[in-house]
Amino acid sequence: MGVEVRTSELGADGKPLECPAPVSLRREVRFAAPIALTVMAAMMPATVVIPVIRPFVASGWPGQEWVFHAFMAVNLLGACLVGPALAVWADRIGKRRVVAGSLALLDGLMVALVALKPSLGVMLGLRFVQGAASVGAVSILMGAARGRVTGSAATGLVGSAVVLALVVGIPLGAILGKGDPSLPLLVGGAIGVFAGLAAFGVLPDGASSQLSGRAVWKAPGVRLPVVVVGLERFSVGAFTVTLQLFAFHVLQVPDGTVSRWFTVFLVTFAIATVPLTRIGDRFNRYTLISLGALVYGLMFFSLLVLDVKWIPLVLAVGGVASAAIYGPSLSLVSQAVPAEARASAMGLMNAAGTFGMFVGNLVAGAVAAIALSSGFDRPVAYSAVFAVAGASQLISAVVSRSFRLA
Repeated sequence: MGVEVRTSELGADGKPLECPAPVSLRREVRFAAPIALTVMAAMMPATVVIPVIRPFVASGWPGQEWVFHAFMAVNLLGACLVGPALAVWADRIGKRRVVAGSLALLDGLMVALVALKPSLGVMLGLRFVQGAASVGAVSILMGAARGRVTGSAATGLVGSAVVLALVVGIPLGAILGKGDPSLPLLVGGAIGVFAGLAAFGVLPDGASSQLSGRAVWKAPGVRLPVVVVGLERFSVGAFTVTLQLFAFHVLQVPDGTVSRWFTVFLVTFAIATVPLTRIGDRFNRYTLISLGALVYGLMFFSLLVLDVKWIPLVLAVGGVASAAIYGPSLSLVSQAVPAEARASAMGLMNAAGTFGMFVGNLVAGAVAAIALSSGFDRPVAYSAVFAVAGASQLISAVVSRSFRLA
């Protein structure tokens, strides 16, 4: 049966894009669900490690505090610098199934080898490779989810899978790491191997792309969503640690309560991603992104004045607002390039998100440190970080609105 195709937009290669008419939600889910589950599994090696970084590094390389930061920084560096290039390469040679499966297997293997606590230099090298392999594999899988005949719900489904990997992986890592901080890495490595094997089975075949990474970046419709997702992740990186410190030192809230707050944020984010992505099929996506960024920015400013009892509700609203940024952005990127170049586009978006979180964490630490060293108390220092995070989203809202009016 044929598919109604609209060809009013041009892709990165200057040719009309195939924009399939909306199809049934059941058909989209049936096509994308196996890929979404594989995306979630492919991200687990990275997420299960998060809650045990401190005890694992301390047990393997004691007395070197800078290693805590290097453990994450080197991984993010590989993800930003090499991960997108691997996705572009997979598109160029047209062997996405082999490349994605191999990278996911490599990701799992690297995590498992780190669990063995090799020498410091070897460990950092393994972390660099693992970051690159993880982003490369996930980007290729995400690029394949939409296919040529499916609508935006498929894209939203894999976006939701990315968030669910955090929802499941972080508590799983905390549970596994209670006895031995190396165990989450070994389990994560095993899950990564499973994801690699699954990728060989779920990825569809596709043609090779003639587009370079630079050409994909210059494609109309790619740059804005890549930038706004980078800013969204910047704000997440800025407020994640800061909210924990703010809750402990200012609000006198226990860590367990703060963990539940983050769970509320992530669960609402994951649940809202699919419907908000699908709404973008019928409502201007730039407007959705702009409204989401506006509400998300106001969330950060509201944390400065709200009573503690309202924080979970505000974070739930923030999760929905974040989904309003992320879901439509995924759709814009997937529609802006031909099907055979979507892994490249997703690689750019994932790299921007990773880089945004990295910079957001650094900026938050710097702003708080400067405020405290200047004689301000903790409430003012943490409020300054929230203000920076909120301001980044207000900028994102204005930029997205300007695209809507262009």
